[in-house]
Amino acid sequence: MSVPILSDKNEPSISSRNEFHWLSRISDVSGLGIILFSQDMGLEFINDLALEFFELTSQPFEPNVSYTRLVAHMAKRGDFGAGDSKSFIAHVTDILNNQKTASDGNIAELKLTMPSGRRLLVRQKYDSDNRLLLTAKDITLEERDAHTLDIALESGGSGFWYYNCESGEVSMHGDYLEKRLSHRQMERARREGALSIVHPDDLRGATAVWENGLKDGKPWKHTCRILTGNGKSIWLRWSARPQLSESGSVISFTCFFKDITQELETSDALRKAKESAEKSLKVKNDFLARLSHEVRTPMNGVIGIADALIHHHPDKTIKPKLELIQSSADKILRIVDETLNHTKLHADKLILESKPASPAKSVENVIKLWEHKALKNNITFSYVIDPSVPDTVVFDHFRYEQCLNNLLSNAVKFTPNGTIKVVLTLVEKEGFPPRLVLAVKDTGIGMTVEQQKQIFEAYTQADKSIARRFGGTGLGMTITKEIIELMGGSISVRSESGKGSVFALTLPIENNQESSLAQNSGSLVDKLLEDAMPEPTNYSDLRILVADDNSTNHLVITSLLESLVGEIHLANDGKEAIDILETTPIDIVLMDIHMPVMDGIEATLAIRGRPETWSDVLIIALTADPQYQQKRLCKNIGMDDALAKPVKLVELLRAFDNVLSIEDRPQEIRKSA
Repeated sequence: MSVPILSDKNEPSISSRNEFHWLSRISDVSGLGIILFSQDMGLEFINDLALEFFELTSQPFEPNVSYTRLVAHMAKRGDFGAGDSKSFIAHVTDILNNQKTASDGNIAELKLTMPSGRRLLVRQKYDSDNRLLLTAKDITLEERDAHTLDIALESGGSGFWYYNCESGEVSMHGDYLEKRLSHRQMERARREGALSIVHPDDLRGATAVWENGLKDGKPWKHTCRILTGNGKSIWLRWSARPQLSESGSVISFTCFFKDITQELETSDALRKAKESAEKSLKVKNDFLARLSHEVRTPMNGVIGIADALIHHHPDKTIKPKLELIQSSADKILRIVDETLNHTKLHADKLILESKPASPAKSVENVIKLWEHKALKNNITFSYVIDPSVPDTVVFDHFRYEQCLNNLLSNAVKFTPNGTIKVVLTLVEKEGFPPRLVLAVKDTGIGMTVEQQKQIFEAYTQADKSIARRFGGTGLGMTITKEIIELMGGSISVRSESGKGSVFALTLPIENNQESSLAQNSGSLVDKLLEDAMPEPTNYSDLRILVADDNSTNHLVITSLLESLVGEIHLANDGKEAIDILETTPIDIVLMDIHMPVMDGIEATLAIRGRPETWSDVLIIALTADPQYQQKRLCKNIGMDDALAKPVKLVELLRAFDNVLSIEDRPQEIRKSA
């Protein structure tokens, strides 16, 4: 409650009571602390907010206490800062005297710090009756917010300026530029605007953008250089928004800026590094192409002469030596071919030649090449071609045979005294194009889980001792994977150390023949895969939703996962994905970033914002966009992990393991992960 402080000798007049009541009403509305001193500087009125702001509620307050005494009390308490209290009293007294003698009745302002740390803005002015009126405003939060904003702007290399089109007033906010511009430049920028410090080479473009903004009254963005105090320049990205009058004319502009010099320098360095790498890659590719030609020419002579001598030389004792020469030459040529193929694949220079051909004939051709070698290694070799396989399909039969050749080469190499079985069949499922599945099963040395992860990596073999025992470049499986994926298919492997391996090539095809197969017609391959890994996988019960607008990506993911997970659902955009989530239990969503209707970012934010229980579904970004392959960025959006396209099966399963382990954690830990 606001209370008047009166002398014991004088009762307040009716007019004084009305005035006190009016002051109380003002304080209630304005939130100001109000103190009124009489002509002889005795206290007449103080409201409750002033008592609270000046922290005087616990102090003994005498009636008609003087202004000087109140100031002395506050100075000794340290409200004016650290130092001699007498100096502060003298300073405040000088301000008061100057106000009293001034003819314009000016307002004096002081900023004070109370014992509790509260910051006050105090204004004092004489009224027409020569009484002194003090108002106090709590500016603690304002100054804290301003300080926080300054820190944020400084750490972010940013700030903003305000321009009033009518008055020409320019105000700059943020200390970032003040630390980089000279005092003269800063004063000029405040006086004339930011265009006055723009680099001369960029001034014309910046002026045009500014003038168009004034004319159109639309927000604008622009990037240009400004001159700094050390004679250098920095790049700023400007983003301006206008304030319009009721008639639509521009009243003012608020323009934010950010220093992007480091960003541009990094981008330029990356561009130069990329150009250098591409140049080096071209030089390497040209060298390998020449190497292939130069090596092949003399090796053809070696192989041809060795073959002629084997068939026509009368001395039988020399035949094994000639065969060794021929075998060694063949290995050298294969190493050159594999290296060159790998280089072409990575340079996007391997061209597919798709035409109608018989897949069964391709398989038979390759098998004939390996039957003799298998017999020499005491390997039982067999193959089965399902009658459901079409007689003719459109595909690159040469590259397809190359893939099978690589698979059989490995199988024969690593299966001494064992068995190898090849199966070619057709698999059809409703809603998907038919797929050729070619499986090669052996009873060889097999692989551990870790070796399976490395089998498709370039220049890598499952075990270092393999290179010593069997030779090779370690490129065979890499090339096979890259070729089959270039053809739109996929490769998978299941293996166990000491118990053999099963490799399967899956290739989507188009044909005009009616298939007599039932929906699940891959029984031969299924049986092979079941024999290779009889136990169910850790993912058998997973329900997967693939959100992607590309039907090929649907096919790739389905081909990789259909034999491993329980259910696979497909959506063409984020909206369809949400519709499926509303009606179907889903464990993991594979979310593309760029989709029509609703992209992956919008869909993820929409899912996370829903109140339903499925809003916590696990989401893995599956994208070719380098920006969203960064896991931190995806997690900021609300996703749980991110994978880059083209995706590999081992990477996909590793991501499943990662997000499923997150799901097992307590909810509060998961959200902070």
